[in-house]
Amino acid sequence: MKRLTFKLLVIFGFFTMFSSCINKSGSDAGKLPKLNPQGKKSPGKIVFEKEIHNFGTLKDGEIISYSFLFKNVGESPLKIKKAEKSCGCIEVRYSLTAIPPGSSSAVEIVLNSAGEWGNLIREATIETSEGEHKELKISAYIDNKQFNNFLNTQK
Repeated sequence: MKRLTFKLLVIFGFFTMFSSCINKSGSDAGKLPKLNPQGKKSPGKIVFEKEIHNFGTLKDGEIISYSFLFKNVGESPLKIKKAEKSCGCIEVRYSLTAIPPGSSSAVEIVLNSAGEWGNLIREATIETSEGEHKELKISAYIDNKQFNNFLNTQK
């Protein structure tokens, strides 16, 4: 009986010791942000809600856009430095002002489907002032009657 009681006390002691070391959610509330060794805040960091969007089926000539929402999850402001696009059929729009830590903004991609046909995938690479690169993709199926007529006459 004494051995069983002793074993239970030892097990309970280990359980109590290890469970007290676990970081409970919310226990960091009210603490200062972590600083790097030089005492500076961490750089801005861009996190998109999603990085790909499918427009579905579009007709040739439609102009349509989608806004990719993002948040700066870093501790310093960040700016979008530039955006490179994979094709002349898309336009990339974004704010030129710095995005403060914890704030959100968007990158809008405008697709002009004129002259396009079939399955379409286009990309825009976003570069931030912190050197991050994110690739945003859009996709669609372009229903082009002129191209479809051409295919039907080739049978």
